[in-house]
Amino acid sequence: MSLPPPSRRALPERDEAIEALDPASRALLAQIWAARAKSELGAGSGFAILVTELYELGADPVVLRLATRASHDEVRHSELCRLLAEAYAGAPVPSPRPKRVGMPPHRGADDVLRAHLHVVGLSCINETLAASFVEACLRDATAPLVRAIQLEHLSDEIEHARVGWAHLASGVVDNGVRRGVERWLPRLVRANLDHWRSRIGELPEHGVRGHGYPPRAHLVDTIERAMCDIVLPGFEHVRIDATAARTALS
Repeated sequence: MSLPPPSRRALPERDEAIEALDPASRALLAQIWAARAKSELGAGSGFAILVTELYELGADPVVLRLATRASHDEVRHSELCRLLAEAYAGAPVPSPRPKRVGMPPHRGADDVLRAHLHVVGLSCINETLAASFVEACLRDATAPLVRAIQLEHLSDEIEHARVGWAHLASGVVDNGVRRGVERWLPRLVRANLDHWRSRIGELPEHGVRGHGYPPRAHLVDTIERAMCDIVLPGFEHVRIDATAARTALS
């Protein structure tokens, strides 16, 4: 089957910075990017589920369009990550096997609120943090192929976060839903931060300079600052009180 190229921008055919890296670091980064390919494909499944839930909620057509495109983007991201894994490995890397991911059950929430919480958790929180994470990685990257792919990821992650923020700002979300999100927000914030700290904990402690992975401590600080300075103020902007969530982080 012939498919269009996975990137919307021209990618360098060779990356001398990758080729000059020591074998151990190349093997490690190949493993990391192969794992990223799998997680990106899982994110595509998550957004695909979110699209069906947004239809059930009667979401605004703009939100539906953004969410549908996000699901497609994540599949493309998976392929871009696989290409980077191949560049570091210097050998073919198989595509990850697609599978349906599980969405958080949010026990105690009714079906309608649970769907809204899925939008909040996956898009408003996770994708906003993802954009900050990728931005920090991009600042550290000098390898041309890594920079080109991270630039594409960053522009897409910002759009993926817009799904949730646009949904919360739409007429579909009334004050009852806002109060429900407020009650769940401390749990959502803690769960997402724990998830990101765990993922970052699997990366090289001191990073790999120039290859888009700064030291772990810097990435953890980036995520925590993004939560406090971007995510929580975002909820306040759409009239969802984040006071309890801030308290949960202190």
